[in-house]
Amino acid sequence: MKATNRTIDVKYLRTFSHVARHRSFTAAAESLYLTQPAVSQHIKKLESKIGATIFDRKGGFGLTRHGKVLLEYVDQTMCMYEKLFEDLEEIDICKKYSIAISDSFNPELVAKVINTFRTYNDIELAITSFSDIDEVNKDNYDLIFGAGKVLASNGKVFPLNRVQYILACDRSIVPEECYPERIVFCSFLTRREAEVLLSSARIDTSNVKSWLRTSSSRLMINELHAANTFVICPSWTIGEQSCNKRLLVENVEMYIWCNEDAAKKIDQAGLRTLITDIFNDNNSGIVIQ
Repeated sequence: MKATNRTIDVKYLRTFSHVARHRSFTAAAESLYLTQPAVSQHIKKLESKIGATIFDRKGGFGLTRHGKVLLEYVDQTMCMYEKLFEDLEEIDICKKYSIAISDSFNPELVAKVINTFRTYNDIELAITSFSDIDEVNKDNYDLIFGAGKVLASNGKVFPLNRVQYILACDRSIVPEECYPERIVFCSFLTRREAEVLLSSARIDTSNVKSWLRTSSSRLMINELHAANTFVICPSWTIGEQSCNKRLLVENVEMYIWCNEDAAKKIDQAGLRTLITDIFNDNNSGIVIQ
């Protein structure tokens, strides 16, 4: 078979694919929203182009040897054709991310995350904070930054950092010499767990009059300099605040949950590595175990 002109109109290939699938000019015409004569004309022009018959009319629209080879390449061509336009459309589409971030993360850390996304052009962000992971509907978000309890759902979870809880208080207070009257602790912990951590640090809690459990980084930062007050939280909650800090024995894990589509996008853009670096750098002088 000789071909002097190897250019074939894509619409002829698409028509051929439909006729081969439906084994009928009529059914192919209906699926393509064409008339039957138009379908017949496309097949004739295609056969003329390749110089061979592609259907065995006597065998009930079976494919000839040329037709079988052609169909194999048509399938590949149509897949590439569709992928081409998907990729071209992707270039012009603004990437949108709906993000939920635990309010235990200090504002400076949240700002770093947002700025990392903003370094890439054509990215639109919608940011929401949450206090309880159990109340987060993962279907509403592309990415969720959390800690402690991991969101149980479909998608992918990537660890960001693992740090120890800290005991923090005003610089004027020496933790080992103070009898605190107020304990503010991160909501990842129960009161009993907070009591155990204080006991392991040899802190006398006999004078404690108030226990406050919260997820709010802002509140814990505000409480740092209150009189006779200790704060128990991960180091990232208070960031670079000037205060006395002591390592406690319990660890807490930071993570990012992504739906399948967002996981692919942030990997392709190199964002996951940049985000992980942010959280690994945000240790505020606290030793990671």
